Amino acid sequence: MTVDTMTDEKVEEDATPQTEFLILGSKSHKKKREVKRVLPDWLAHPEVISADLSSGPTLDEVDSILNPKLIEILKGNGIDKLFPVQANMLTWLTKCEKDRRLGWWPRDTCVSAPTGSGKTLAYVLPIVQQLETRLVPKIRCLIVVPVQELALQVHKVVVTYTAHTNLKAGLITGASSFEQEQNNIIRKTLSDDYVSAVDILIATPGRLIDHILKTPGFSLESLRYLIIDEADRATEWLQYIPEPHSRAPQLTLENLSSSAPPAQKLLFSATLSQDPQKLNQLRLFQPILFTSVVVSGKDTDVNLDEEVGDFVGRYTSPEELKERAVECSPEFKPVALYKLLVKKKTIPKTLVFTNSGESAHRLSLLLQLLLSERNAIVGDLSARIVSKHREDILNKFALGEINVLVCSDALARGIDVPDVQLVVSYDLPKHIKGYIHRAGRTGRAGKSGTAVSILTSNQVGIYKQMLSSAHKTVPKVKQMELTDIAHTLNYRKHLAKLRDLLEEEKITALNRAKATKRKYKQHSTEKDNITNNSKIVVSCDLFFDSHGDRHSIQ
Repeated sequence: MTVDTMTDEKVEEDATPQTEFLILGSKSHKKKREVKRVLPDWLAHPEVISADLSSGPTLDEVDSILNPKLIEILKGNGIDKLFPVQANMLTWLTKCEKDRRLGWWPRDTCVSAPTGSGKTLAYVLPIVQQLETRLVPKIRCLIVVPVQELALQVHKVVVTYTAHTNLKAGLITGASSFEQEQNNIIRKTLSDDYVSAVDILIATPGRLIDHILKTPGFSLESLRYLIIDEADRATEWLQYIPEPHSRAPQLTLENLSSSAPPAQKLLFSATLSQDPQKLNQLRLFQPILFTSVVVSGKDTDVNLDEEVGDFVGRYTSPEELKERAVECSPEFKPVALYKLLVKKKTIPKTLVFTNSGESAHRLSLLLQLLLSERNAIVGDLSARIVSKHREDILNKFALGEINVLVCSDALARGIDVPDVQLVVSYDLPKHIKGYIHRAGRTGRAGKSGTAVSILTSNQVGIYKQMLSSAHKTVPKVKQMELTDIAHTLNYRKHLAKLRDLLEEEKITALNRAKATKRKYKQHSTEKDNITNNSKIVVSCDLFFDSHGDRHSIQ
């Protein structure tokens, strides 16, 4: 059984003969066909996980199935109990491993759980436990995530929980040069054979494809676990994974005994899609769904899945998250953000999301001007900043050296920054998935948090439809009158200062580009001179060889 069974449909045919002619200008009285989707059993009847994060077992209660060393590391990191999704995955994957040893192929697993519910540890703990007894390093676990920042975060978690083992974790995201990544994951023996230097590999899709196609000795033949974190994203990269790991063959008694089992796919997301076309791309083998929320009713989110019926655990948010919305005129949106930040005596640790890197940069500069008297530090983070610098900014924000971080949606996907108290959607996201992931940066791991959306009058209806389509309670939209506070802040003066700063940046960037061009031109000229001098020396040497007299060159 595969996920292909999702395409089954129940069609009620019209009793009217299909051979009737259509009379132009008349109304058709023919009853339209009713098409209903029949969900496969694994989606219609999932395994339900408790949404109460405090209901998980203590570490002492799982000591019979969890390695004592892992328990020791967990306690050293201040963790005294597992979240429900972690406990369920530990039990389930332990059972799957026992079945694998008996010769059974493991079932692919989908997990739909709220942001901040501990999904990373849910797969890291059992997989480290299963792989730690390996003898020869091979890539046995591949973790694919959508963005560099999430990959780095997952890599740190894996390194922490493999410290007591001989397991090695690799990272390929494009943050380092291609050659450096090759040297980190593949080594050459004295006999010129290629062998893997890592057991667990964390990758972004594009860089993974590059290494599959271009790195000698890169092999996924020994893969046992294929983890797709934030699984609702595009999965075209899956076609580059060798079979049977990318596409499990039809299970028969013959290949059950003669073939190595395919890698077990583990899908994790807070916005898991039920669109048959999208799930078919994943080519799941006898899938099972674990979810923490049961939702019923018509789903009308046309941005994602145009016609879907009842779905279990589609969009999940933590219970500790408070959601609010405010409305203001477009020109005063920065003032609205300022008012949200200074509502209390101390500025909360805040993430602000915009829809582009350019907007994030401009807003961060203006916000720094508005907050100048409060000694607050504002930073911005987007794809326009080089990856190494992005990592430094993120670390400063995590340590509290930056109070407010303005960023594009690249940071919304699964990043776990501790103790974020406030998340602000300065620009309304295009789809409900973006909203869920943005809001999920706070209210994590059982801690409370607030997510606020700043709306203009023409966005209120879109916002309400977006949330109601995902079966979420729509908060009351509060009107904000900001004329007085804008006057008190000398808002127009700060806008003029912002224009000056942007103009200075533009001039600086232009001068830097000119200097780089001059340097390149000078380097090219020097290179040409060296080449010409070399030609002269060669000509002289040839002349000396034929005449034997250096002075005769005059």
